[in-house]
Amino acid sequence: MKALVFNPRSINCSRAGGAEIYLHEILSRIKECGFLVISSSDRKSSYQHQSYTEDIVSGNEYLFPIFSAKYAKHIRNFDIIIENVSKFPIIWPPILSKLLSKPFIAIVYHIHGKTLFRELPSPVALILSIYEIFALKIYSLLGAFMITVSTSTERELLRLGFPKHRVSIISPGLSLELKSSGTVKSKKPLVAYIGRIKKYKRVDHLVNAMKIVRQSIPDTKCIVAGKGDKKVYKELRDLVEKLGLKTNITFEGEVTEDKKLDLMRKAWIYVITSMKEGFSISALEAQASGTPVIGYKIPGLVDCVKNGITGLLVSDGDYRALAEAIVHLLLHEDSRLKMSRNAVRHALSFSWDRSAENFMKIILQVASK
Repeated sequence: MKALVFNPRSINCSRAGGAEIYLHEILSRIKECGFLVISSSDRKSSYQHQSYTEDIVSGNEYLFPIFSAKYAKHIRNFDIIIENVSKFPIIWPPILSKLLSKPFIAIVYHIHGKTLFRELPSPVALILSIYEIFALKIYSLLGAFMITVSTSTERELLRLGFPKHRVSIISPGLSLELKSSGTVKSKKPLVAYIGRIKKYKRVDHLVNAMKIVRQSIPDTKCIVAGKGDKKVYKELRDLVEKLGLKTNITFEGEVTEDKKLDLMRKAWIYVITSMKEGFSISALEAQASGTPVIGYKIPGLVDCVKNGITGLLVSDGDYRALAEAIVHLLLHEDSRLKMSRNAVRHALSFSWDRSAENFMKIILQVASK
């Protein structure tokens, strides 16, 4: 079986994130299907794997819908068409697939909605939010089969008109080594955030919460790491200085995979303040590292973290409640250690091998119809 995969952002792209990791981890485990993945990347280096081949058609992900059109004439040569909707639906692949009677699958992680207004000027955000809903409505009318990563996103797709039998959930898995690394928890209380530094991630909420935490536990340290927006980084540094938290909060910038896992294992608590998540692979990795997660009750995170069991989830946007939850776990070692053990067991129930197996079952199911 041959599959053509539209993937706007390559795993090798400097801006690659959870959507690209998800696709790569799954496709690299499937041997029964030949995947040709067409992507964009600012690094312009094609990724070669025994399970799939990648063709970089554009150096700019925003131009990908145009440059990917060169494969329009080749769709008839493939058994199934897949679109990895990492940002916004392209629209023309499912339309052409329908015209050529080719089975089509779209992978949708989350619907951006209000997060667009956090990142973009209001007029642009309004246009893109309307486009996103309009495009997904078209996918629904075309009978596209949808794969998503969480119950939260499944509910959003059902509200948009997708019938339940055309939506399947395949959760992410774990790619980190869970063998003992010799890493021990920090001697002093350590809180960590390791992820994208974007406005919609609301890392400023963590900074504000840390001011409250310091009042109860003065020696608490916080590490913020990850690639992202330089302007947002500057705003965060300015906020830290304004609140007098320079001795408590450290910015690491982009870190290696090994460094990320080392920080997760050393941290007492992992914090996520995002407006929305598809699922949150980083929260899953933190739990696998034995670190309870504290965050908001937001779509995606409620599917990944078991509130009161592997972490604590508080009312969305309430950074004071966030601070109270952090203080509670830092001061109550028994609760924290119990959540740590629960977190590891919970995380181990997620497997990329099982995700890939379920993905292939859906490919065969859709292709047979």
